[in-house]
Amino acid sequence: MAARHFPHAAALLAHLDTGLPTALRQRLDEVDDVRELLLEFRRPDSEDATWLASAVAVGCLGDNHLWQDLGLPHRQALSQLLREHFPGLSERNTGDMKWKKFLYKQLCERAAVQCRAPSCAVCSDYGFCFGPEEGPTRPVRG
Repeated sequence: MAARHFPHAAALLAHLDTGLPTALRQRLDEVDDVRELLLEFRRPDSEDATWLASAVAVGCLGDNHLWQDLGLPHRQALSQLLREHFPGLSERNTGDMKWKKFLYKQLCERAAVQCRAPSCAVCSDYGFCFGPEEGPTRPVRG
């Protein structure tokens, strides 16, 4: 599967930083959200969509452009992959926004918040979107 969709990733996978599992564990909710978004728009007859949704979601944790973090040769390869396996979502990117930013913007729109960063973990509004809900207690009526 990796060789078919990410032919240049073998060299990257062979030299994976040992810190990745820790980063992944700390951001599992984020990975799950991106994966669920992709799966919602998967092409029903795509045998690879489930696996690809997970790969793309984990790729969003990287610091580079998504196509680079996935080991693809260029952005067009990622665009084609998304068009082929997640066409409804791909069609929404009418402004040709960078894919990682586009995916997180879609998540923000679902949550009705304005995105300020390409990743939830580095956003200045992280505390607004995640964490405990605090505030004054409202009296119970009834």
